Amino acid sequence: MSIIELHNDVRAVIADGTFAMMLITGTDKVRSGYGNGDSLLVDFEHKIFAVADATERFPHASRVLLSNIVSGVHTVPQNSEEWKDYLNAIYASQDYHLKSTLSFIALHEHGNTTQACIAQGGDSSLRIYDRHNKSLVYKTSVNMNFAGRSMHIGDVEGVQLNDMMRVMLYSDGFNDIIKLCGISLENMIGVSLMEAISHVIEKVGNLEGQEYDDISLLLFDIPEIYAVHSKGILMGGTTRLEEQKVKESISIHDYNSLIRMM
Repeated sequence: MSIIELHNDVRAVIADGTFAMMLITGTDKVRSGYGNGDSLLVDFEHKIFAVADATERFPHASRVLLSNIVSGVHTVPQNSEEWKDYLNAIYASQDYHLKSTLSFIALHEHGNTTQACIAQGGDSSLRIYDRHNKSLVYKTSVNMNFAGRSMHIGDVEGVQLNDMMRVMLYSDGFNDIIKLCGISLENMIGVSLMEAISHVIEKVGNLEGQEYDDISLLLFDIPEIYAVHSKGILMGGTTRLEEQKVKESISIHDYNSLIRMM
């Protein structure tokens, strides 16, 4: 399939009612002119969604990982074991110096239910909430299965989901912002995706003299996500030079001009 790659011109993409994604570069990265190591992937054809977080030295490692995952899908794996074999092959091909986290979910629609295959490597995160009552249905745990360092992703878990679910994937930088800004994840469930993303952007924009890491966040709703018939999007994993262009042209306070509505 065709993936739209976004580096500098867009830092948030929102199709309200279905999905939303955003990326903010950490304060020290901006100050020092480093790249942004966070990457986000939505692949609507194969129903694959992921966040990856690479090191400061090789920020493009996250983009390499997600690009390899989506470009290699010719026959979509149908269950957890097949996804485990597929992701293990991707992990085995990731160079040692290209260390990256991975939080990954693939959806398979079955009538009124969804079978989700979930994989976790490192300290990025995935959470699933019930939109009816804002209850937490599923969350990943931190492990040491970093791409580039581990030859295996570990277990891929199968989780059955009903309708009215909101899925959240985010890097550890967003996890820090939750604490720093006092953001309630539960309060981001009962509002629109536009409101949820805008709330985070506003909170980060109001930070004065506070340090934070790269921030990436991807939200989507089930079953509404099945109605999206668009190209996939790969965002982030910018090099030092690519990120320098961002620094020269925008700040966090210019963020509204960088939001693309689909």
